[in-house]
Amino acid sequence: MTKLLKILAATILLISVTGCGSTRVVFVDTQSDLIRIGPDVSGKVYILKNGEWVLSKNKVKLPEGWYAGGIPREE
Repeated sequence: MTKLLKILAATILLISVTGCGSTRVVFVDTQSDLIRIGPDVSGKVYILKNGEWVLSKNKVKLPEGWYAGGIPREE
């Protein structure tokens, strides 16, 4: 379950840094642990269905205050 949450958090992070039409560029340290979602973040997300990640057909609004982060790489 923890791995699933980390993957979901990484997906949310990816969506939040795409800009959504903004002209401002924000670089997120990919080595950092977490970020916190700001206001008015929306986009498509991946949903785990039957063991496969499926991209949502519609955009979803992500609640302000949610946390997102990368998945640690296994070496």
